[in-house]
Amino acid sequence: MFPFSPAYLVGLVANILILLIIIHALLSWFPRARYQYREATRILDRIVAPMLAPFHRLIPPSKTGGIDLSPLFAILALQLIERAIMGIL
Repeated sequence: MFPFSPAYLVGLVANILILLIIIHALLSWFPRARYQYREATRILDRIVAPMLAPFHRLIPPSKTGGIDLSPLFAILALQLIERAIMGIL
């Protein structure tokens, strides 16, 4: 039948999204790499930007001394959502 449990799949998706957010944040420190791999970063932006947007509006980098804290809050939110879903399952 189905080889993976729903809990496993929820954890897998959450971990992949967290990894993509971390990669997105790291690439923001290396503009040359973003340019060199612009097709991959464009796809990454399309996946990650919607998750970061609500946190950008709540805590804009201009209010935190230019430091973008949205990846941190997005990861925390994903972990909370993952735990809530795991509790339901």
